[in-house]
Amino acid sequence: MFSAGNVGRLLRNLGTYAVGIALAIAGALGLSAAIGLSTVLAAVLFVLGLAAVVVVHEYFGGPL
Repeated sequence: MFSAGNVGRLLRNLGTYAVGIALAIAGALGLSAAIGLSTVLAAVLFVLGLAAVVVVHEYFGGPL
């Protein structure tokens, strides 16, 4: 059974992971010119998204 600490950790990990994936997707779409973002902004969003996913995997112990 999950304790309150485990549920909080799970929500934090999944929330950070979801935000990272959303940023990476927005950046990738911007870089491919599918949405109207400047190249610099799209690249920054893509890198921030990938960094958030790496943080979840390396420092928080994975999304689950």
